[in-house]
Amino acid sequence: HVEIGAGGVYEQSLPEGWTCIVYVRRGTVAVGGEEVNMHETCQLARRGGDGLSLACVGGQDADVLVLAGEPLGAPVVASGTMVMNSQAEVDRAVIDYRRGEFGLPWEHTLSDEEWARRCDEWQAERGRGTGGGVDEDGVRSPFP
Repeated sequence: HVEIGAGGVYEQSLPEGWTCIVYVRRGTVAVGGEEVNMHETCQLARRGGDGLSLACVGGQDADVLVLAGEPLGAPVVASGTMVMNSQAEVDRAVIDYRRGEFGLPWEHTLSDEEWARRCDEWQAERGRGTGGGVDEDGVRSPFP
């Protein structure tokens, strides 16, 4: 998580071959000459030496999430929004999601304060056993 003041620059070295993804929570940043706006994501090419350079553009502060790491080379199986290493893991993730084990889906349009309040409300509802009822497989959903 990085906050960059208007007109500011953030730089981070990255080892050769690493994957790097930048998600802009607020504001606009320039990455490699391309502008990335609020609620947009960009992925950098896997090349070493260049590192990451984010320039805050557009006249307001920026708030970004930077995710970087060495590729694992593991198998990838995807179904909808679930991405795991095997079909069995995807199936398990779907069940866990439907049971509310993934937490509350993020409402990106809320301010940090509104989001914190919504999470607190959700935790309170979940603790009382309220929520969206039981689905066709008998799995209780915490979502209204």
